[in-house]
Amino acid sequence: MRLVKAGIILLVMFIGSNCCSAVSAAAPETGVTPESVIILWTDGPRLKAVNLTFFPDNNGPLGIVSVPVYTCLPASEDALTLQEFYRRYGREKLIAQLENLFGSSIMAYITIDQRTLCHLSRVIGSINMAGRETNLLDVFEGNYTDSPINLQEEIRLLAGAMLTPRVIVKLPEMIWIFSTQVDSNVTPRHLLAFYHMLRCRGPDVLQKKAVPGNDYVIGNRKYRYVAPGTWSKTLREVAS
Repeated sequence: MRLVKAGIILLVMFIGSNCCSAVSAAAPETGVTPESVIILWTDGPRLKAVNLTFFPDNNGPLGIVSVPVYTCLPASEDALTLQEFYRRYGREKLIAQLENLFGSSIMAYITIDQRTLCHLSRVIGSINMAGRETNLLDVFEGNYTDSPINLQEEIRLLAGAMLTPRVIVKLPEMIWIFSTQVDSNVTPRHLLAFYHMLRCRGPDVLQKKAVPGNDYVIGNRKYRYVAPGTWSKTLREVAS
């Protein structure tokens, strides 16, 4: 079957009284890192964004970690960036690298290409972000505002925008796009469970943070170097 900023699909996805239990394993024991779903936004062979969504237990929060694609992977040959590593080795090996860094298994994947994102954006139409009318594509591209973006505030605003009646009535078409145009091992039933959880608990159940590090520009390229313990620390911060 087929299917950011965690954004998009965490919205089309945040679609049970079982809530998170439909997509995650049983609540982990204390001290055990929760499993996660990786969301990859691509443009053909080029990786544009990587987000991981962690599910500590059925009560939330839903923790989202954004990993900039210019982040260097310390365990990789020549300290390749995520974007370079994906282009050279593909999704499965990138997932294995991230599992090692976060100390967490990644139970599922969602890869959404630029063309599908554009299609979803057209179907959803106008959305309101903090009083500004925009669309899903511009939110993903960061073109909807000139102000600095707070990732957690942005994902909660986007989640709220996706819960409005004019978007909810388009849910069947969004599920169809997910099922036919997106590369994923997540099922529509799982998406509906996400969506139900978001509706039950509201956007505040979402916690999002980018993996912090030191940014450098070498030539005309940007790199982020992340200290070894920072990966798992960031996971704990969003998932607790």
